[in-house]
Amino acid sequence: MANFDAQIQALVGTATQSEMDDWATDGVKEITNILPPLLKEKCTNETTLNHSATTMDMDGVGEILYVNRLSADSGGSRIPCRKVLSMYGELSNDSNSLYKASVTDPVYWILSSGDASILNVIPTPTANQTAIVYHVGYTTVDVSNDSTIANFPDEAEYLVVLYAAIKVLQNKMNEMNTNNDIATALTAVNTELDETQSICDLINTQVDSAVSELGETATNVDSSIDTAVAAITTALGRVNTAVALANTEFDLVNAEVDLANAQVDDEDIELAQGYLATAQGYTGAGNNYINEAQASLSEAQGYVNEVNARGAHVQSQLGVVSGYINAAQGYASEIQSKIGISQGYIAEANTRMAQDNQKYQWYQGQQIKLQQDYDKGIQMLVAQSMPKAQEGAK
Repeated sequence: MANFDAQIQALVGTATQSEMDDWATDGVKEITNILPPLLKEKCTNETTLNHSATTMDMDGVGEILYVNRLSADSGGSRIPCRKVLSMYGELSNDSNSLYKASVTDPVYWILSSGDASILNVIPTPTANQTAIVYHVGYTTVDVSNDSTIANFPDEAEYLVVLYAAIKVLQNKMNEMNTNNDIATALTAVNTELDETQSICDLINTQVDSAVSELGETATNVDSSIDTAVAAITTALGRVNTAVALANTEFDLVNAEVDLANAQVDDEDIELAQGYLATAQGYTGAGNNYINEAQASLSEAQGYVNEVNARGAHVQSQLGVVSGYINAAQGYASEIQSKIGISQGYIAEANTRMAQDNQKYQWYQGQQIKLQQDYDKGIQMLVAQSMPKAQEGAK
């Protein structure tokens, strides 16, 4: 039979040896404590009490099955010790007490004091009249080297594998609490959108400069050119409005991304995806406003061309205006690029969250199956031993 680590990893994948050692050892302890009496006998260990160790520390020791004591220095018999309540323990040493113990009627009792529980045998064990405590032991498991467990029922060993496998799955699910790749993608979205806000400010600056330059030009041209200049001013006003609205949408995107980051940290991938979907909606709205701004810029450029045709004497000023508008359009194109990058990061985060969610669902489903197998195995062990226990009692 394969070693325990190979059996565990065949069910749930990889884990560190130290983790599997700990979980397998914990499984031995839990299963041992659940086992019915007949199977617990297969987990029996012995501790001898004598003149150098007259009592037994119960730390790390399982259920006491029974205790016996040798009745004489030589030629004696091992006499079963009666268990007495701790409140009567001291009386077993009192020659005037009804609870007085003897070598032919020894007793044992357990006294808890602070964080220690001590088993006492009366009469006190000696070098020649030893006492033996038969108790349930908990075997430590080395999964990379062990394929069997000493002092443990063979029929229960597969349950140790299931117990450790369940713990491996729980650990894997816990490790998915934080996905650094998702956090990195969402941070990148914030970075790109923060930069778009500063670029929107640059667009506003270029548009304001163009409007100011046009104001100077308007005083020097005829009424037809005045009309075209007024139309340019109106179009550029719409650019300012659209850019301001785009800024608002990008602020909302940042807020939704921050909420998505918070949900990823709390493992609520579905809600995080909802926030990202909302963020994409705001991104789309912001993109539309930028498109509106570009359309207005193009309209303004058309009026500039008209004015150029009507008034050669203002060409120099209009050239400056055209430069401002071209610069604004360049900044708008840069925003479009950053929005595209942001949407790519959002798509990456969504993809990774979907992958994590799929993996988490598999872990969860596998854990449920293994837990059902484990619970069923425990029930079968208990049920199979019950008739034997009842038959033995008859």
